[in-house]
Amino acid sequence: MTIALDATEAAYPEPTGTGIYSQKLIAALAAHRPAGGFSDSRLVLCLRVGPYLKWGRARRWPEGCAVSPYWEPWLPPRPAALFHGLNQRLPQRHYPVRVVTVHDLFPLTSTEYSTSSFQRRFTQILRDAVARADWIIAVSDATRQQLLRHTAARKERIRVIHHGVDPIPPATSEEQQAFRRQVLGFGKDERFFLNVGAIQVRKNVANIVLALKRLPGYRLVLAGGDGYGAEAVHALIEQEGLNERIVRLGHASPETLRLLYSTATALVFPSLEEGFGMPVLEAMSCGLPVITSNCSSMPEVGGDAALYVDPRNVSEISEAMRHIAEEESLATDLRRRGRERASLFTWEKCALRTWEVYKEILHG
Repeated sequence: MTIALDATEAAYPEPTGTGIYSQKLIAALAAHRPAGGFSDSRLVLCLRVGPYLKWGRARRWPEGCAVSPYWEPWLPPRPAALFHGLNQRLPQRHYPVRVVTVHDLFPLTSTEYSTSSFQRRFTQILRDAVARADWIIAVSDATRQQLLRHTAARKERIRVIHHGVDPIPPATSEEQQAFRRQVLGFGKDERFFLNVGAIQVRKNVANIVLALKRLPGYRLVLAGGDGYGAEAVHALIEQEGLNERIVRLGHASPETLRLLYSTATALVFPSLEEGFGMPVLEAMSCGLPVITSNCSSMPEVGGDAALYVDPRNVSEISEAMRHIAEEESLATDLRRRGRERASLFTWEKCALRTWEVYKEILHG
């Protein structure tokens, strides 16, 4: 049996949310094939032509996966029993069964988070995929609820399958000190908060900056490239006189993230809307205390292992940062709870539940 997957986002050399999901799920699907008709199934990884195809052909994929280019309508994806769109879209070619993973719907839920042209394009692609999908995988119950609220998706055709997270080995004290000095330019005892993700309106970075201003003596590291509204955030940093206290690293590699998660005082992630919120789990996996929003998918992911705030309340964010920095017993408890929470989310579990969806559709 052949199962085709849109692996385009997985080919990106510096993947973020959707790309990481695609990479990890493909690897886990290949490694954990269930019995009952799937043990000898073939995974065909479809890559849109252009740089993604070039990157994909240079990438080492798991054993048992074949790479196939596609460029609709001239070069459609290969025939298969089932096509799974990992990145919220489906090809126009007909397949016996079509599955799509939906990560988030922020262009449908707010006009504040992206350009109007992006909103129109995203909405068209997503609604088309939802209309033609036989089954939909939502990465959180929060995303499932948004699908029901903002699209014509049928609730009996949606399955919630959470992301996994790979355990992150903490950095040694020697690694941490070298990283502080050589990369961040911090002194041995300087403490800093961390935010991981694009600098953009939806990630609510502006309120983190304002919260930091209320905490003299601490610094902030932003690990993410510029997104929608980044110019206003950079202007705010300048306006508030915080250039010397905030380090903007841009996109961070997995190794840099390991060092950041090991060295920071806490992850501050008061996003206004997320489909899942991978940095929450990554930080917890590494034993870093987490401050995050009391809305969207964050409570679903963080469980009882995070400190929750109203993301629009700067005072709440600042006080949560202060509590974790000054109360070691709280930080220690959050580290323990976080590791326990993160251990519940594995890519093997994600893959096996995805195989269950395939089985339910194909074999009834």
